[in-house]
Amino acid sequence: MSMRFRSWWLPPLLVGASAAIAAEVAIGLLLYEGPGFMRSLTTILAVEGVALAGGLWWVPTTGEDLVDRLRRRWLFCLVAFLAAAAFGTAWSLVEWIGEGRLQQGLGLAVLAGVPLYAAGAVLGGMSVVIGGSGDRLRGPGAPAMVGAALGVVATGVLLPRAPTPAALLIACLAMLSLAGMIFGGVLRSRQRIEIRARRASRGGEVRVEDRRDSDVDLATRHLFEGPYLRRSVSLGGNAVTPWDVAVVRALMPAADTSWRVLLVGGGASTAPRTLLREHPIGAVDVIERTGAVVELGREHFDTELAIARGDRLTVDVGNIEDLMGRLTPHYDLVVVDTAALAPVGGLSGWSQASRSRLVDVTEPGALIAWGPLATESGMPEVPGGWAHAAFRRGGAGCPDEFVILTSAHETAAWPTSFDGFESVGGGGTELADGEDPEP
Repeated sequence: MSMRFRSWWLPPLLVGASAAIAAEVAIGLLLYEGPGFMRSLTTILAVEGVALAGGLWWVPTTGEDLVDRLRRRWLFCLVAFLAAAAFGTAWSLVEWIGEGRLQQGLGLAVLAGVPLYAAGAVLGGMSVVIGGSGDRLRGPGAPAMVGAALGVVATGVLLPRAPTPAALLIACLAMLSLAGMIFGGVLRSRQRIEIRARRASRGGEVRVEDRRDSDVDLATRHLFEGPYLRRSVSLGGNAVTPWDVAVVRALMPAADTSWRVLLVGGGASTAPRTLLREHPIGAVDVIERTGAVVELGREHFDTELAIARGDRLTVDVGNIEDLMGRLTPHYDLVVVDTAALAPVGGLSGWSQASRSRLVDVTEPGALIAWGPLATESGMPEVPGGWAHAAFRRGGAGCPDEFVILTSAHETAAWPTSFDGFESVGGGGTELADGEDPEP
C-alpha cells in the first residue's frame, strides 16, 4: 500500500472510528450506568443514526473558502468530543447525573447525538474537498466505515478495562487531532499556490494567484481584491466562458445596429474586448473601484483595458456611486459584476440611489444584467413593473452561477439559454433558440 493511499484513507478512517467509539460509549453509559430514562437500545441507536445522517446531509457548497469551512467543522467536532468526554467523566463520578429523565436525555445528546453529527459534518466536508477527482480511493465513505468497524471492536475490547468510559472519548480527541493534521498535510501537498503579482490599494491588497492541483492536473488563475475573488480563469484546455462575456454575446444585436454597454465593476473583465472585436460599431464604458484591478487584469487576464477615455472604450476608476452620477442616459445594456460590490458589502451595501441611477442611464427597452450571483448572496431588487428572468449555470465540481436579466418592458425578449446558462424562472417573453434578441 503506497503512502499516498494511506494518507487519503487515514483521516476519514480515524473520524469513523471516533464516531463508532462515541456511539458505543454512549450505549454503555446510558444502558448500564443508572436507571435512567432512555434504556431502549433501539431508541439510542435510532438517535445516533439520525445524528450521523444529519451531519452527512450538511454538505458544504464549493467555493474559495471551502477548506476554511472544513477547518471550522473539524474544530466543531473536537469541541463536541471534548464536551462528551467531560460529560462522560462527570457521569461516572457523580451518581445523580444519570438518574433523572432529563439527565438521560441530555446524556444521549451530549454523548452521542452531537459528536456523531459533528463527525458526519466533517466526513461530508471531506467528501466535497477530496471527492471530486473521480478516484474511488479518495472518497471518505469506505475508510470511514472501516474505521467505524475498528472502533466498535476496539471499544468492545477496551471498555471493560478502561478506568471510565470517558477515557475512550479522550482517546478520540487525540485521534481526531491526528487526523486533522494528516488531512491538512494532504491538502497542502495537493494544491500549490504561486503568487504572480501584488498591488497595494485602498480596499486591501490586490493579487494574482496561480493554483495548481497536482492530483487532477488542474490549474487556475485567480484575481483577489483583499479576501474577495474578482476573477477566475482556467489555465488548461477546459476554459469556461466568463458569465459577462456570455451575456454580451447572447444579447449582441446585428452588426449594423448601434449598441452601447456599461460594465459596472468590469475592471478585470474580458467582455469589453469581446464587444469591440465582435461588434464593429459597439461601444463600452467601464467603471471600476480599484485601479490595481484594471492593471493586473490587463497584465494577467488579457483584458486589454487601461484607464483612459476613447470613442468606443472608456475606463474610469473611483467611487462607483460617484462615477455613476456622471453617466449620461444612453446605454442599451448595463452589466453589474456583483463580485466588484463584495468589498463594499455586496448587493445589500449598494445604495438605493445607485440602483435608481442604473434605471436612469438606460435607454427605453434596455436590459440590466446582474451576476454572478450565488444562492446565499441574495438576489437584486427588481425595479417595480420590470420584467425579469433568472438563468443558472453549473457543473460537476463547479459552483452554481446565477444571472438575472431585467427590463422595463414587460414583454422583454431574451434567450431561453446561452453558453451553459439555462432559464430557471422569471417574467418576460423568451426568445426561441437562435433568434436574435433586440435589447
